[in-house]
Amino acid sequence: MPSVALQPFVHHYWVLKTANFSMSNIIMPDGCLHWMFQRKKSFDVDGISQESIKASVTGFYDRALRVCSNDDVELITVFFRPYAAGIIMDMPCTELSFDNIDFENLESMEFRTLKRHVLDADSTDEGIGMIEEFILRRLVRTQGTHYMDRLQKVFETMASNPEMRVDEMASVACLSERQFRRVFVDNVGMTPKQVQRIMRFRNATNKIMFSGQENLDKVLYMNGYTDHSHFNHEFHNIVGISPTEYIASLETVRKRGGLTVYRSYHAAK
Repeated sequence: MPSVALQPFVHHYWVLKTANFSMSNIIMPDGCLHWMFQRKKSFDVDGISQESIKASVTGFYDRALRVCSNDDVELITVFFRPYAAGIIMDMPCTELSFDNIDFENLESMEFRTLKRHVLDADSTDEGIGMIEEFILRRLVRTQGTHYMDRLQKVFETMASNPEMRVDEMASVACLSERQFRRVFVDNVGMTPKQVQRIMRFRNATNKIMFSGQENLDKVLYMNGYTDHSHFNHEFHNIVGISPTEYIASLETVRKRGGLTVYRSYHAAK
């Protein structure tokens, strides 16, 4: 977990270390901005080597990714809260959506310096400490220029009412609907409807992953899916396979000893 000062901005850190372990997993979209620091070998993503990218920022994406590695891995991932993405990056988050951008290609030299320090750190804990110091310095400069508090209230309300209308969100944010849409996209990197889609899908798949097929009808209904056909269609569009094939893939991961790691990544915290 992040330090107390950063908890409104950083959702959590996730560290993965493997040695002589071959892994291949499906990573579901979660609607969060991420920073990733690959201190040893990099993953292949959707069959494409990322070896040259040791530190990157990943914006919003709306489909599952397939990652694999056959080498030693030491990975630090920073999961930002969706409404904090704009204030952290200090740029329109639409420029980051659907992409994994090397720190070397970001305009600010500060990111390249952070990359070098985290990759050279003696431990992951030291690296995370450097990341926290970096974020705190950025917040000192940008905190008064964004709509984070209003967006935070919107996300808190959406958590208990995932089907709320955009005009209702605008009312919570005390903005006109037109202004709210612009502020939301600039700071989050996606539209409110895109956020709702991913939140609904993530909640349903997390429940299914942890409980299997038990109470499936109840899970689908609580997350706004009209029936199995509706969910199956959505699942195939996002993941590329059926829910049944996905559950079978989890069993394969479990047999190879990686399910605890996989679940820790996807667990709703």
